[in-house]
Amino acid sequence: MAVRVESARLWVDWDFDGTYTNESAYLFSASGDMRLTPPGAGQVAASGIISQMRLTLSNPSGRFSPQRTDGALYAYIRDGKSYHAPCYLEISVNGGSSWDRVFTGVLKLPQETTLTKDRTPGVTFDARSLEELYLQQRASVYQSTFAGQHDIGYTESDFINTWLQTIGVPVGDIIRDAGLFVVPWAWLDDESAIEECWRLAAACGGRLYCDPDGDFRYENLAHWQVAARSTTTQFSIARSAMDDFELRLDDSDLYNIITVEASPRAPGGVDVIWEPDDLPLVAPGATTTITARFDTAAYSIAGLQFEAADDGGNSQTANVTVTPTYYAQRADLVVVNSSNVRVRLYPLRILGVALVGGPEIEERRTSAADGSNQAFFSTRGARTLSVRGNAYVQSRAHAATLAQYLLDRCEYPRLMALASGVPGQPSMRLGDRVEITDAPTMSGTYTGYVTSIAWDFDGDGFRQNVEVVQAAQMFPNDDEYFILGTHTFSSNRYVFY
Repeated sequence: MAVRVESARLWVDWDFDGTYTNESAYLFSASGDMRLTPPGAGQVAASGIISQMRLTLSNPSGRFSPQRTDGALYAYIRDGKSYHAPCYLEISVNGGSSWDRVFTGVLKLPQETTLTKDRTPGVTFDARSLEELYLQQRASVYQSTFAGQHDIGYTESDFINTWLQTIGVPVGDIIRDAGLFVVPWAWLDDESAIEECWRLAAACGGRLYCDPDGDFRYENLAHWQVAARSTTTQFSIARSAMDDFELRLDDSDLYNIITVEASPRAPGGVDVIWEPDDLPLVAPGATTTITARFDTAAYSIAGLQFEAADDGGNSQTANVTVTPTYYAQRADLVVVNSSNVRVRLYPLRILGVALVGGPEIEERRTSAADGSNQAFFSTRGARTLSVRGNAYVQSRAHAATLAQYLLDRCEYPRLMALASGVPGQPSMRLGDRVEITDAPTMSGTYTGYVTSIAWDFDGDGFRQNVEVVQAAQMFPNDDEYFILGTHTFSSNRYVFY
């Protein structure tokens, strides 16, 4: 048997110039976790989960101290300058022949422990995956862009790709499945693009997350049925390789009635889509910006109307210009008063075609009519899941697909496996197909998808705790589904939704 020789490399870009410093010599320990939002009902939650890492570094020389002016990194640590410094951690389990990243992200601020009689100086850093870097970046979509995306039939994948690039995510760092749903109307209005991407992915039964290599991944609801790492076993875990093994039947996502609400929208007629509550006043010779927020998004803009008059009622329209910039749900109006008197604008209004509509459709799926486990609930009572308030579900077909998808995954108690203290595999990724064998516990092999990886590295080596959801419960027909471009119509395979 080959002997595992485990080692770690920590890299930090202290001055944000793209050049990373190897800090491995100071690394005492590291731990972290990454997980998907829970499969099933959790997939329609509007928030994602950001992976995290915690580093403990040796600091006898004051290298990482914000108050040691003689510290080698003082210029980069002082005054919180290390906040959001890019970093990544690599692990090798074969003596350095190959390295795999287990985390890519940005640092938070350090916490320093000082010298005592039984402790050497040290420092700890928390780190977050790259969603942290972009989470607070807000964005808006131009009205013309918004209308154009509707007209060409953007899918959820198209929107996620565009929105991520809008906030600066490099296109090469975005890996995405094809979109499965045309989402007629989607836009950003001074909103966190990351949060809206999470919400949009959830509305389509998919998930968006940043992986250990620093790539943003959108995986649609069929991902585990077509992705190579999910259809072919990546790792086998035996009882002898685990410190502990648990099986857990989980009822947190157990439902036999699923109701999904849809909110269709459509363009209305030309009308006034905005006018101010109070008369805007502009000082002589002044320039001011008025933010006009619409009640709903505008599919098109018909025009801008305004008149300007001074306090005596004399027309000053010829001396005033109003330059609009139109976004999907607002306009920024730059008003320039070139006269030598104060002016008031009245009327001031924007005409356009706004979207109308709201939550008008419900699709319901039940075990009795659409499932296979009604007998279980007939003696235990009904459990209902209602999915409401996600504005990206906009058609009956979309709501019906999502309802059936959730019913198929929620009408049986979910069997989860937790393998603890496993010799770490740094190349393991979320969604990997794994097999677990434990003869005293199970008669057969447990096959499933990795939904959570908690890991730690220290002087005792690299270990992982791996949570796995059973494949047969996620996809009853497992690998017997028809895949376009792979199978022929004569293969007699199941159609996946």
